[in-house]
Amino acid sequence: MALPFTGFELTFIIVAFIIFSLFSLASVCIQPEGAQPGTKHLLLSDTHRQM
Repeated sequence: MALPFTGFELTFIIVAFIIFSLFSLASVCIQPEGAQPGTKHLLLSDTHRQM
């Protein structure tokens, strides 16, 4: 059975997925610059300090 994609196409799809995943993870983990100092923001580092 033949593969539906060539090696180059599979490489492009995998690289695009990894980049998309990194940007998604960064948008969840990075605190916004316009955040108020008195408000609480949930960051990965904050969750470890609370435990």
